[in-house]
Amino acid sequence: MLDMKYEGADLRSKRRPKSIIDRVWNFFASVKVGLWLIALIIVGSAIGTIFPQEMYIPQQLPPEQYYMEEYGTPGSIYYALGFHNLYTSWWYIGLIVMLTLSLVVVSIDRGVPLYKALKKQPVRRTERFMKGQRLFGQGDGTEAQIDEIAVALKKKRYTVKRDGDALLAEKHRFGRWGPYVNHLGLVIFFLGAMLRVFPAFHTDTLEWVREGDTVSLEATDGEYYLRNDQFILEMYDPENNEEDAKFAAAIEKAGAVPKNYETELTLFKKTGTNEDGSPQLEQVDVGSTKVNHPFKFDKFEVYQEQYSSRPEFLSMSFILADKETGDEYGPFKVDLENPEKSYELDGVTVTLKDLYPDFEVKDGQPNTKSPRALNPAFFFNVESPEGETESNLIGIRLNVADEENRYEVQFAGTEMASTSGLRVKSDSTYPILIVGATIFMIGIAMGMYWPHRRVWIRRHEEGVLVAGFTNKNPSSLRREVSPLLEQSGLPMWEDQARFTEKSENESTDERGES
Repeated sequence: MLDMKYEGADLRSKRRPKSIIDRVWNFFASVKVGLWLIALIIVGSAIGTIFPQEMYIPQQLPPEQYYMEEYGTPGSIYYALGFHNLYTSWWYIGLIVMLTLSLVVVSIDRGVPLYKALKKQPVRRTERFMKGQRLFGQGDGTEAQIDEIAVALKKKRYTVKRDGDALLAEKHRFGRWGPYVNHLGLVIFFLGAMLRVFPAFHTDTLEWVREGDTVSLEATDGEYYLRNDQFILEMYDPENNEEDAKFAAAIEKAGAVPKNYETELTLFKKTGTNEDGSPQLEQVDVGSTKVNHPFKFDKFEVYQEQYSSRPEFLSMSFILADKETGDEYGPFKVDLENPEKSYELDGVTVTLKDLYPDFEVKDGQPNTKSPRALNPAFFFNVESPEGETESNLIGIRLNVADEENRYEVQFAGTEMASTSGLRVKSDSTYPILIVGATIFMIGIAMGMYWPHRRVWIRRHEEGVLVAGFTNKNPSSLRREVSPLLEQSGLPMWEDQARFTEKSENESTDERGES
């Protein structure tokens, strides 16, 4: 039987390569190359799910430090190879580009010759061609009978062409383009995915905003500002809420479980700059965001994604006590956002030498885990009126000072605020992705439900030849056309693939017996 996959068209990828362009073309036109690229993308995507992507890790630590501390050596390798930002990494985008190029080359290499062959297919076919089709039959017949079946085939919605005593009936030719429509949809989808690398098409940032603070939104290039007016946290409480009682067993096992957390917001737009360099802000909107209910403005969406389980310190107040006289000086308040360098207290000068927002001891030295004021510690110098200087390191449950110090720094109060983790997103690629996915599904439907069917009939010296071809489900073509052949009195056709399989099985049996 003849190979009708591309209508016997001459494919460029099947010719002997003559130049470097031919070799590159043949490389991307190879189905094996396409399958390898798909396999590499699948494997890379699977590896990217082993550890969380950078956008989902706590922002208090640099990514390289987080992956090392949390997952050890595998985490460091994961970060070094770019799996922490998998979908924007150069090698992942490179694979997508190569696969897209392969789809384009394959479509041109096979689609153009196929289009030319189908557009110019002759009605009268050779005897060899017709005998090479899967469905074939021959016998007696007249031209009048061919005219009769032509009318019957038109009623079955076949497009019928005649060339004297030869007939070509064709149906659902568009179904042959299903795979190429698939390719087009995938190319559009991949282009949309690749455009997400550019900030103009896709932005995704996490902003930590304390209650009362106003921050510039990085995703908007400083055009918009957002103020956290209030953070609201509700916990499941089976004892005080009948509705929550059904979760009592699960809550007792898991501990405190948040029922709802949301942030009330005020949106500002920058209209200019003040003389001191601060932005001039104009209030634009007021609203709130909670999980799966974003606060929307312009082309952006603000999602309530995280919150700090430990409120941050806004300020700390201290009293300076004279251990010799019992006198107290102060209090003085240290603003953790904009701390002053020194404080004058009735002749005693307190100087803030160092501030550790999230205190820890590392390698025997005071250090900070993160810039967030979760566990602040202060290193003060106290200078007496006589000019003597003393040092004091004070923090939460921490007071390191020389026992001979005359002055003691003591806590006098704190101001704290909750912090919201807000995900600011903008994605202009959604329409492109949706169009690509829709076209892809249309291509699948075309290829699956509308097989290309053709029937050739012609007279020859010994009577009439009947042949049929479909690229999918030949038995359905046989069931549809056979009754028409019988009604018109033309010879019936047979599925030659059955005879081929039968003869091969008989040959195998004979070899086995011998």
